[in-house]
Amino acid sequence: MADADILYAAVLQHMQGGVLAIGMDGRVQAFNPAAERLLGRPAERMQGEVFASLFFDNPANDGFTQTVLNAIYDAADPHHQDVQYHRADGPVWLNVTTSVLWTADGPGEASRKAGVVVLFVDITERKAAEAALRQVNDDLERRVDERTRDLAATNYALKLEIAERVRAQERLAHLADHDALTGLPNRRLFEQRLGEIIRAGEPFALLYLDLDGFKPVNDTHGHQMGDWLLRSVSRRLSLCVREGDTLARLGGDEFAVLLRSSTAEDGVLSVVHRVIERVSEPYHAETDIVLSIGVSVGYALHPQPGVGLRELLQAADAAMYEAKRAGRGTWRKAACPAF
Repeated sequence: MADADILYAAVLQHMQGGVLAIGMDGRVQAFNPAAERLLGRPAERMQGEVFASLFFDNPANDGFTQTVLNAIYDAADPHHQDVQYHRADGPVWLNVTTSVLWTADGPGEASRKAGVVVLFVDITERKAAEAALRQVNDDLERRVDERTRDLAATNYALKLEIAERVRAQERLAHLADHDALTGLPNRRLFEQRLGEIIRAGEPFALLYLDLDGFKPVNDTHGHQMGDWLLRSVSRRLSLCVREGDTLARLGGDEFAVLLRSSTAEDGVLSVVHRVIERVSEPYHAETDIVLSIGVSVGYALHPQPGVGLRELLQAADAAMYEAKRAGRGTWRKAACPAF
């Protein structure tokens, strides 16, 4: 055996990768020990046998067989492919490289195809590592997605909680300045606005209202009916004032109006008459009960020299009680000495 043949045989014997050579007649010409181990087939049963007949017996290995045959039909470039191969002890992954062997009969002669060489190595562990890495990545992405959804849900719940707290604070702030029954400004907010307009020196009229005949209705029909009547009166009074005016419930059956839209005497009296007329109209409850009440009004005009908030409130209150003493359902203006 020539030295080159000895060297070639030694290389095939000790290569870690499998080598399979196929002649142009389709028969196996070389099959090294690594190929025996990787493909699970003894060399003595491979040498000289038709390649297709050896591997097409197992449909599970069609991929490996077709990869080798493709190199025979397409000789332009080497073919590289990862293929799953099924042995008796289970499947393995092989990285397969197929190349065409060329030869020439002599110098200057055209090259011709001599056969195909197939090189393959076991990449089962690499494939397992890749699969494990994909699984880790998939699990990580799943956990990230779950965590993202959890955080989004938590964030949404937190936003709802914050919004509810803001609404609760707004309700508390509203209740601090408004009457819970009618929703009108209460005495605190009314006096705050009154003080502001007095300090600003703007002209306005202050109306003090006290319902006539409310107590008998409350005593006869109960507090629920009384509350309904107070809310109904509030709605009617709201229709008697304009934007910029302040209608407030001071407590019980007492109301007050900070009138900025009408400050002249005739304009104020027009509002007063409208208030008395609307409040005195019958009230039809859902129980078919018809209620009748009235209102007494006292009013004061501002500015007046040297008159502050308390003096103005007392003057309007005194004028309202004077109207009650005059027979109710009427009005009185605060007299100048009251200031």
